[in-house]
Amino acid sequence: MSKPVTKITAKVGFYPNWWHKNYGISLDRKYYMDPDHRLEVFREQQKILHQRFGDIGMGNPDPPVEPFVDYGMVLLPEVFGCEITFFEDAIPWANPANLSDEQIMSLKVPDITNSYPMTEIIRQMDYLEGKYGRVTGDINTTGVLNLGLKVRGDQLYLDFYENPELVHHLFNTCTETIIQLANYVKARTGTLGKSVTPMARPETYVLPNCTVVHVSNDLYEEFVLPYDQKLAKQLQPFGIHHCGKGDQVLEGYSKISGLSFLEVGPKTDLARLRRLMPDVHINARIDPVRMLQCSAGEIAQDVRDLIDTGGPLDKLSIDAVGCDYGTPDENVRAMHNTVLEHCQKIAAITA
Repeated sequence: MSKPVTKITAKVGFYPNWWHKNYGISLDRKYYMDPDHRLEVFREQQKILHQRFGDIGMGNPDPPVEPFVDYGMVLLPEVFGCEITFFEDAIPWANPANLSDEQIMSLKVPDITNSYPMTEIIRQMDYLEGKYGRVTGDINTTGVLNLGLKVRGDQLYLDFYENPELVHHLFNTCTETIIQLANYVKARTGTLGKSVTPMARPETYVLPNCTVVHVSNDLYEEFVLPYDQKLAKQLQPFGIHHCGKGDQVLEGYSKISGLSFLEVGPKTDLARLRRLMPDVHINARIDPVRMLQCSAGEIAQDVRDLIDTGGPLDKLSIDAVGCDYGTPDENVRAMHNTVLEHCQKIAAITA
């Protein structure tokens, strides 16, 4: 008889403005372009986290070198012509390319390994492998709808009704490009999920579906689901990141064959999700605005609510990412300690 699960994985992550305003650390263009600088920044971050939150297991006082690549969420948007803006206190932003009908219909799947900025990432991979004997990390591919919106712009929302042929051509091009990028990166680093979430198994391909929150389930199933399903077939193990409230598309997600991990945002009905997808691992996210504005007691109750509705515990994890500058330290500890207390109670009951 297997032992009852008595541990829930819980993690907290901070937005770049937390690092910049507290410690002067910038995740700017240099961070992404200079691998030696990036590795030193990461080691400094780990030391800071240990100094500030070592009592709850965060950080490392003597972190080893981690030779990882990273390019935020903007690599494929840049491949397709989006201009990228880098910031000292925010993640890189891909400005929509707003391509015309004619430009969209003439799009072809690029040769990703010969397209900038992937050529720069490959250069960094080669450099890190040569220096350390290995390269880790991975590249956020963006999702089909995420990428389509960057390439087409807001006109895409009208295209769903006025020009479905264009939508399908665009989404097919995005899908084939995503597959090409994901396969290359996994062959080099062995992972696909780290750039999207720390909560999935590293070898899991996690599809970023941030903008799916903007569409109805009917639109999702007609225009996006076929491509998500194709990705699920090609890139196993397969998961989805949905940082907003996921309720309106849970039925659509439940139709994806091979979905093993689903990360959902605040206020998602976890009980309904669990009824629709009993075998999927749920990572439930706590609202970073509540982490910033609420009391430690309120954060503790948020955690309890997620545990009560998201079980079974072997298929549940909890995180709070994107925590802003000003987030009280006691809220970070409240989240961690509430999970720990719950696990200790279960362990005592089942001992």
